[in-house]
Amino acid sequence: MYTNKIREIKQYKYMKKILFLSPVDFKEKSIQVIRKTPEAYASSGWEVDYIVARDNYSNGDYFYEKEFNLANVNVIRVYWPFPKLRAKLPRFLELMFSKIVRSIVIYRLVKKGITSIRKKKYDVIYGFSSTGILAITFLRLLGYTKKSKIVSRILGVWLWKMLKDKSYIRLLFNLDEIWAIKAKADLMIMTNDGTEGDKAIQYFNRKRKKSFVFWTNGVDLVEESNWNKQEFIQKYDLYNKKIFLSISRLVHWKRIDRGIFIINALVNKGITDIKYLIVGEGYLKSQLQRLVKDLDIEKYIIFVGGIEHSLIKEYLKCADFFISMYDLSNVGNPLLEAIRYNKFIVTLNNGDTGNWIKHKKNGLIYNLDLTNIYDIIATDIIDYMNNRHKYDEVIENIKITEKKRLWTRDERLAEEINAVSNLL
Repeated sequence: MYTNKIREIKQYKYMKKILFLSPVDFKEKSIQVIRKTPEAYASSGWEVDYIVARDNYSNGDYFYEKEFNLANVNVIRVYWPFPKLRAKLPRFLELMFSKIVRSIVIYRLVKKGITSIRKKKYDVIYGFSSTGILAITFLRLLGYTKKSKIVSRILGVWLWKMLKDKSYIRLLFNLDEIWAIKAKADLMIMTNDGTEGDKAIQYFNRKRKKSFVFWTNGVDLVEESNWNKQEFIQKYDLYNKKIFLSISRLVHWKRIDRGIFIINALVNKGITDIKYLIVGEGYLKSQLQRLVKDLDIEKYIIFVGGIEHSLIKEYLKCADFFISMYDLSNVGNPLLEAIRYNKFIVTLNNGDTGNWIKHKKNGLIYNLDLTNIYDIIATDIIDYMNNRHKYDEVIENIKITEKKRLWTRDERLAEEINAVSNLL
């Protein structure tokens, strides 16, 4: 018994400790990397404290997500201020006011961070997104990070597009993103989500090359399950239908309306044996539903709503075509998951999307400036719907992309934990 006690003490003594500062809470129905990252550290034997600011703003990303904690992770939760007031403001004023609100969030993260650091010596302090990174910057200026390694984690940025478009007012409005890129860190991890964040790093902080990694998110392997395809088809009336699928939050820049216009073009060309499943939730839902009603295509489109990520595979398995029409880049988790499930992808050539999808090779990809783009897309889709051999060729090519380009979530997180451990 005495020997076991000594072992427990030694294990605690040498357990690596990490403190996360994050302005984005965990999700069950959307991006999983925010929760999977601290879970991976905990599973690898780290002691994990996670200070997170939750935003209950009714037009935000959490009104349809329940609040929950993680096993083996000590979660300390604070809240974004003024959610009701922000919901009442016009969009422009809300965006302006959000900068003040973000400053308050940074203050709250810093305050909780100081309390935690005074109690415990952390090997690593890890900042999620610009807000978490700037909170760490204040902790560093106050002298609270001297004994810790600093990791900055950016999930993707729009800065390079703003530079290319010479949108200098937008750049000025996003100075916090620039400051986060320029902030000191022993390691910066930028998600390669197609938004060309590596170019933004090179432009704003050329010295970052030695302590910078640019990684695509990992995607879970296709798992065998007890999924009953017939029940699923019956639930949504999918008998003898070609099934189109989109998975995203219903927010402006995800541009679900473009998918709706593609379906409308197909219907106008006489293609009626189709269903478009829109999986996701967001503040634009009612507006998108009105668009569908105005186009008189309600019987072809189903708003599934937000669902737990573990159930997404059921929708991916049944889909014939996967539609992703984002404004900036389409190399988000949904498209990567569609690649993993070997789906026929229809997307836009923006950001780094063209590095993944080649037109009429492993999918369909279009420049947004095409005249009559929805008619063109619909015509191409009909061609592949009517020619099984051509369709199957695209599927075989996307299988090659999957095998060559994707890594699993576990592989990606193991690579990160190894890189962070090497800092110590």
